[in-house]
Amino acid sequence: MKQYRYKTLAFVLLGSLFLNLFLLFSALGQQRPKVLNDSKDYINIIKYYRYLNPDSALFYVKEGLKRVEEQGDELGKAALLNQYGMIEDNATRYRESREKYLQAEAIYRDKGDEIGLAATIVRLGVVEKRKGNYDKALAYFMEALSISEKNNHKLGMLEGRVVFAEAYYSLGEYENALSNLRIAEEIDKQIPLSNLSLNMYINFGYVYIKLGEYNKAIAYIKNGLSKSNKVEFNGLKISLLVQLGTAYFKSGKSAEAIRIYKQALRFTKEIKNVLREQSTLIELSEVYKKRQPDSALFFLKQALDIAEKHKMYRQQITALDKLGDLYKSKGNLVKALAYREQRSQLAEQVFYKDMMKQVSSLESAYELEKSKAQLNELTVQSKEQQIFYNIILSIAVGIFLVLIITLVYYFRSRHLNKLLKKANRGLEESNEIKDKFFSIIAHDIRSPLVSTISILRLINDKELDERTQSEMVNKLVSHCNSSLEILDKLLKWGQMQIKGVRINVSEFRPLTNIYRNLGLLMEAAEKKQISIDVDVSQDIVLDADPDHFDFVIRNLLANAIKFTERNGEVEVRAQLVERNKIKFEVKDNGVGISQSRIEKLFELSATGTKGTSSEEGTSLGLVICREFVLANDGELVVGSKVGEGTTFSFTMKGFLKKIA
Repeated sequence: MKQYRYKTLAFVLLGSLFLNLFLLFSALGQQRPKVLNDSKDYINIIKYYRYLNPDSALFYVKEGLKRVEEQGDELGKAALLNQYGMIEDNATRYRESREKYLQAEAIYRDKGDEIGLAATIVRLGVVEKRKGNYDKALAYFMEALSISEKNNHKLGMLEGRVVFAEAYYSLGEYENALSNLRIAEEIDKQIPLSNLSLNMYINFGYVYIKLGEYNKAIAYIKNGLSKSNKVEFNGLKISLLVQLGTAYFKSGKSAEAIRIYKQALRFTKEIKNVLREQSTLIELSEVYKKRQPDSALFFLKQALDIAEKHKMYRQQITALDKLGDLYKSKGNLVKALAYREQRSQLAEQVFYKDMMKQVSSLESAYELEKSKAQLNELTVQSKEQQIFYNIILSIAVGIFLVLIITLVYYFRSRHLNKLLKKANRGLEESNEIKDKFFSIIAHDIRSPLVSTISILRLINDKELDERTQSEMVNKLVSHCNSSLEILDKLLKWGQMQIKGVRINVSEFRPLTNIYRNLGLLMEAAEKKQISIDVDVSQDIVLDADPDHFDFVIRNLLANAIKFTERNGEVEVRAQLVERNKIKFEVKDNGVGISQSRIEKLFELSATGTKGTSSEEGTSLGLVICREFVLANDGELVVGSKVGEGTTFSFTMKGFLKKIA
């Protein structure tokens, strides 16, 4: 019996020793490089820190760029710019990310490195996909895939098919996604295993889970897991484990899902990947949310602690949001409100920083224009003084020369005076724009803020019943959304006034854009039981700026819903009116607009009105719509009768193109 115990103890000790050795080698595999000589060394350490500590990754990418500049390594610079773009991309700073990718693209094109070029173009497409510009993203992916196929670069071809599948998945076109993944699967058989191979299995899992074919999803995910036992695949291994847990959970196997999630959680701690540990805790809480809410709270609070410790602001916001929802479902409204307030404060700090930067940019641009006008005025004055001085000196030459110079001075002075008047007019227009801008801020933003403060004070008194408090919170959300909408439009309008309307023309089918924007407005329409009829042919193709078209159609539809009574109707029509002109109509049977108001509808001085359900609004949206339509060589008109409804019509360049 004693001999059996000794054998058991020996096996335990040996097992513990092997486990410690495995963890030691894993940790060594995760350690960052010590020596930094060239771009490859810097890229390795940047990859190490990119998720673990983005600030450190940013430090090393900047240091690496300085080093390759000194070494004259242009291709190394392009590779580091790609890493820089990924860091900005992960932080959702898409404009900065795109700039870095474009710099890398220029270097690769100049050096004729088509393999690097294709990889960079894929990253540009990923940025556009995350911004929701799927047409631009697919165009980038197609260009990258063509380059890889031309060079028979199998890894690039695999990446092209995988990102195509991701884009189609985001658009809900699951068959197209599967078609690309099957092609990727054939390519993957011809090349060594890579991180793209595991991404392919992950995408197979996503699509089959979405289609409800959980057995197929589990089979692909397990296949990927069987190939993920390398240190460099640790992050993807966690993603596969989490996705496997999701597949089990969706298929009703909660116990198996919990086992897999906890396995993923242990692995994240072993390799010290705090970002994936935090996201795994969030997923694990979803399994417990309905049946064991206290366990869900336990995991969510762990996720929140990690996010706070590592300053992962967006992950903090997600955790706070879920904690608020969970406490609300448990009936603890005090804690739910506390978490929601904490979430709102953090969101204001994080998400509105960029907005404040834009406001500062507008103010700086205005001051710059003002300084230029003053400089022009001083320059004109200086020229006049110089001319006058020359005339005094010329008197000594003789009356004849004085007469000639006087005439020259007269005509030149008149020209300079015209320039001075023009500069003054520009300055006056700038001042008018500034005054209008701040008057709108004072009127349309101050009022909702006053109402918001009043509602908060009522809630703070804690004398309201639960139903009244809920109504007050809904009003508070409505006021905040209204203020944010007004501020967004003010910023867009201010940028147009100072920088002009920028237009990026491309060919696109407007029907897709119309349905996408309707998706954003359907909740408001359903609340008022308003039916929306779309009669726009799939054959219509516009040759215009798609972002401008989105803004115009979304604002006109929002106004139609806002000013239509319950059980009303809204119609969207489009037809070819000239050889290269498409006319769109947004028609409602709402309250209508008086003739006196129509005359001032597209002026900045027009005052906003409330909708049929007291929805807040401002006339600034129509002003911007008109600017965008004019910039696209179209026109915007309105026809209305009080009590019968309103029709907004606008035109843009386009044509009919049959779908093959």
